[in-house]
Amino acid sequence: MKARYQTVLIDADNTLLDFDAAEAGALRRTMERRGLPFSGETLGRYAAINRALWDAYHRGEIDQDWLKGERFRRFGGELGWSGDEWAWNQEYLDALGDCGELLPGALELLAALKPHCRVGLATNGLREVQRRRLAASPILPYLDGVFISQEMGVGKPHRAFFDRALAALGGARETAVMVGDDLLSDIQGAIDAGIDSIWYSRKGDLSPLPTYTVTTLGEAAKILLGET
Repeated sequence: MKARYQTVLIDADNTLLDFDAAEAGALRRTMERRGLPFSGETLGRYAAINRALWDAYHRGEIDQDWLKGERFRRFGGELGWSGDEWAWNQEYLDALGDCGELLPGALELLAALKPHCRVGLATNGLREVQRRRLAASPILPYLDGVFISQEMGVGKPHRAFFDRALAALGGARETAVMVGDDLLSDIQGAIDAGIDSIWYSRKGDLSPLPTYTVTTLGEAAKILLGET
């Protein structure tokens, strides 16, 4: 079999790892320790705050260190809670590091790619969280490289992130692709870096930006391996 791509960069959260489940479990644990009520509504409020801050990070407007405390300062303010947002953040990160559940098809995708492609994990996730999750995950043996923005000094969607990852993997731009769920950090980043992209759109949304759009990782595997 001749794979369509020789170098594959794959996002971590909500592409291989179930970040939504991890976020919910970690937030529940930290809120209950503080005697605060946890519900789907409070989870949604936190997720909206967190997402807005991460979008600002992807646009280069804030850094990750400020983000970590600011999200809990804002969230606590909405709940009428006052306390040390940095301590809450650290407890949350500790809990998040214990949550490494894979999305359906993640391990199968990596196993299918391993004989044919060089595969690199490309994530903006926080270093302390991602390293702990990966250490306990079965996906690590299938990866030829792990690229974490904090360790690289630059994050997605900046071209330098992709350039450094491809250089480390020895990958040529014309035979490389980025697979991820985020249209800005993953897909627009790939476009700016001059490589193809596969958007993992679990909800079935459409966009003209990616080279390919899939709703399952099984579909992504067929594209990557040239079976479709």
